Amino acid sequence: MKPTTILSAKVLFSILFIVKSPLFSLTLPTAKSIAAEMGFAWNVGNSLEVPKDPLAWGNPLPTQTLISAAKAAGFKTIRFPCAWNSHADTTTYVINPSWLSQVKVIVDYCIKDSLFVIINSHWDGGWLEESISASRQTEVNKRQAAYWKQIATAFRDYDRHLLFASANEPAVQDPYGTAFGEDRMAILNSYHQTFIDAVRATGGNNESRTLIVQGPRADIELTNKVMTTMPKDKIADRLMAEVHFYPYQFTLMEKDESWGKIFYYWGKNNHSTTDTERNPTWGEESFVDSVFNLMKKQFVDNNIPVVLGEFGAVKRTTLTGDVLKRHLVSRCAFYNYVVSSAMSKGIIPVAWDAGGKGNLTMTIFDRKTGSVYDQDLLNAIRSGGGLSKMPGDTSQPHVVSGENAMKVLYSAKDSSWGQVELGIVKSDVTTYDSIVVRAYVNGETSYDSAGVKKNGWVSLSMVTMSKNYTWREASLGTLTLNNWANYTIPIGTDTTDSKTLVPADPAKVDFFAIQAYSHGYRGTIYIDWIVFKSKSGVIDTVYSFNENSPEEGKGNVESVKMIAVNAVGTDQEWKTATVKYPGNTAVLNSKTYSANNFRTFAANGKLTVSFPVQTAGTAQITVRNLLGKTLISRSINGSAGSTTIEIPIEYRGMMILQIQQGYICFTGKVINR
Repeated sequence: MKPTTILSAKVLFSILFIVKSPLFSLTLPTAKSIAAEMGFAWNVGNSLEVPKDPLAWGNPLPTQTLISAAKAAGFKTIRFPCAWNSHADTTTYVINPSWLSQVKVIVDYCIKDSLFVIINSHWDGGWLEESISASRQTEVNKRQAAYWKQIATAFRDYDRHLLFASANEPAVQDPYGTAFGEDRMAILNSYHQTFIDAVRATGGNNESRTLIVQGPRADIELTNKVMTTMPKDKIADRLMAEVHFYPYQFTLMEKDESWGKIFYYWGKNNHSTTDTERNPTWGEESFVDSVFNLMKKQFVDNNIPVVLGEFGAVKRTTLTGDVLKRHLVSRCAFYNYVVSSAMSKGIIPVAWDAGGKGNLTMTIFDRKTGSVYDQDLLNAIRSGGGLSKMPGDTSQPHVVSGENAMKVLYSAKDSSWGQVELGIVKSDVTTYDSIVVRAYVNGETSYDSAGVKKNGWVSLSMVTMSKNYTWREASLGTLTLNNWANYTIPIGTDTTDSKTLVPADPAKVDFFAIQAYSHGYRGTIYIDWIVFKSKSGVIDTVYSFNENSPEEGKGNVESVKMIAVNAVGTDQEWKTATVKYPGNTAVLNSKTYSANNFRTFAANGKLTVSFPVQTAGTAQITVRNLLGKTLISRSINGSAGSTTIEIPIEYRGMMILQIQQGYICFTGKVINR
């Protein structure tokens, strides 16, 4: 009998050991206890929340290197805005298992570094955020329950370091003046209640996990007014509230309006005595303290910690001289004060970072390398959070001495194009009759193809978009290699003249860029200055690149930086920093074009493509606009020989078309008129 008894005990022990039972779940700490550990935090924005494709907005997927860099910089918490609806079956609401696995991989990078992690259900087409209405309530609650049941189950065994957030900015898309009263607050709270109930029902550590619910529009003052009750939770003290903070005229505003101007400066010690119209009239230190105190009294003092899920202020790099210097100092002062004031009141500040570079961005880390992109901004946050500044801090922007130019390193990739957006300095070009660009191009256009030496090419154009982003461009003409030259582009009204730049709305240009088209070219493109010449002969130097320049490009552009003009002649970095031409590229235009049996035509909202297929199988077709945004991405089954497809497309203007089958890739540009 004893051996039998011992065996039974061993079997029973094994069963209890391998079955994940709620009996063995932990009781996780209270929200207040966890909040005390979370410190200041960082958003990995424009990544996992991008609908359908996390790469479509230009950022790579987060890496362990990036996450570890954030930890080394002093951040204790990472917030990942996430999309779920666009990764789910629209009928069954089942989330693609591979997407859940991908998110887990990235969350695990943080867990490995003992960081706290917030994952939410972000905008993702507005399925919840734009649906705070009685007519949508039943459908949204069904989706909310289904998604969070799956998410919570996947992460059920994670410890206190993982927090779930119900939504992002519910109803933020409401037109100005739209009411948000108790009736809509009750609908929003039903979404939060569904979220809480769904997570708790999955058991395990989710029974006591800290959960975060958002105020309407994530607006502090509106939340204070109408979010007077919290959803119910079966366990006490495990909820947090979330709001966001962007005092608009200083932090986000992009153009002056009739009701007010952009504030360039911020903080009582940073006002200008000469540029007084750009001094703030609201939103400074006393305002920060007053609205944060609303959250402290309403939530923190009642054992409900507050997450300031997003805050930030754009960097306005098109400013120059003392105006730019004062603006950058003001921006650091804003971040420093927000972090300090929030943390002193029990609020967790989470800096927004969308990963872009240059004008109107809030970037702290380089997404590709994990290196610190804005050391001054990081140190402002660290100082506000009670940490010492890291080496490399400067209180003023760094300017290379002497006359400088913009340097664009350009590789011979299959993209066949590159772009550097310049920002808008002159939106009204009606008084100008031409643009003059001083440029220098070096590098090589010859390449090897199957042992045969062939010659490629490169061309440069100036591009505008206006009037609902209508694309217009004109070429600089024949380029002079390995020497400086001035290139003149007329500004006119004749759209049939390919040598003239004809903005769709010359009184209000929304986009200005340098565009390269190439085949087999790699090297460097230097731009010393760009001037606009008026009809009366007056010249305005619109872009000088002496103090700053754009900081990234698209397509074949590897990097954008500044260089002293007198160093251009001897600069050979392109030989080691760019890549050679890798394969077969067909360059297309708006007419039917044939290259190695590759044909395309775009008209009347339809893109027709014929291309050779060596063996039957799947090919991936991708169409992007020249800002890099993916317009179409789909797989098709091609038959051996020639395959022809038609793709409906609403986009008007120039696009990049890429067809990939195995190692064979065709890429070209096509215009849909």
